[in-house]
Amino acid sequence: MLDSILSNINKQQILDFANIFYIQISIAIVIVFFVFRSLFAKTILGIIDLFLKKKQKTSDNPIYKPLKKFIIIVGIYLASLILPLNEKVSYIITEIFKIIVILFVTNILTILVDKDSILFKKFLSNSKNEIVNSFICKITRVILWILSFIVIFKELGFDLTGLAAGLGVGSVIISLAAQDTVKSLLSGVTILTEKPFEIGDWIKVGNYQGTVLDITFKSTRIKANDNTIITIPNSIITEEYVVNWNKLKSRRFDCTLNLHMDTTSDQIRNLMEKIKLVLNNNDKIEEDSVNVVFDEIAAYSIDIRIFLYIKEADYIKYLKVKEQIHLDLMEIIDKENIELAYPTQTIYLGNNEGKEE
Repeated sequence: MLDSILSNINKQQILDFANIFYIQISIAIVIVFFVFRSLFAKTILGIIDLFLKKKQKTSDNPIYKPLKKFIIIVGIYLASLILPLNEKVSYIITEIFKIIVILFVTNILTILVDKDSILFKKFLSNSKNEIVNSFICKITRVILWILSFIVIFKELGFDLTGLAAGLGVGSVIISLAAQDTVKSLLSGVTILTEKPFEIGDWIKVGNYQGTVLDITFKSTRIKANDNTIITIPNSIITEEYVVNWNKLKSRRFDCTLNLHMDTTSDQIRNLMEKIKLVLNNNDKIEEDSVNVVFDEIAAYSIDIRIFLYIKEADYIKYLKVKEQIHLDLMEIIDKENIELAYPTQTIYLGNNEGKEE
């Protein structure tokens, strides 16, 4: 009886039953990975947190969402292994999965190599300079993606030797066309590492001066007094002299009073003493830096020179102190009834009487 039943079932039917069973198992695997993707992702992240010895909220972890998507892809790949596919199709699926794994790993590494990530702060960053950290992150990401595509091309069977030779010829052409850009990039690295100035500093570069707004690898942007934005290539900055006023602890004040020629010596002595007294009592002026001297007797004036150092390094604050000093000087001059001199000319007209016409 059993033999007759088995004889009625041919091999094709057995294969059909087996295929249906494999398909059901494959579907079940995909469903399991899809349903439990969050659990798998949290478990993996928990292991990573143990390695880093720092607990982080799962929803705040930047690799949580891409990891869940990758887990579904893993489930689909495992399900495909159970299906009765021919060797060529299986090979193509495996190669696609390998490429996806390479891209996924590269993507995760680029996410972790971020100046605000735990991994970067723990192992990669030794600098407190935000711009340097950002530069390191960007360069590292570029290198990771280049290595990733090299591995992918090699996996697909491309001849990298010929490609490298072609890139060698092309790189010569590109380097000749991009010398200025490369020079600015290298200058940007120099500025970021040596830090002659930082964002917010008041600097003077050649004929330009203003507040530093941004420093990039290629250029530096400053805001001038008239609110115009000036973009200066970093290559020019490294070749020019740079004056960073924010590095100063004080600023020099220099002024010359041109007194009228009728000013007496007693008035000059009295004026100089009162100027010294007022300036020495100003807490914004450095002690023992006030100098008030009888400079010279010029063509049209008697010159009193005043020079000192103001404690304020910030340019706006320095201007306010400078303004107050000028007001104090004018007040002293008014109280002493001393007039300031200005250039004058006397023209003598000749008498033409008696001249024969």
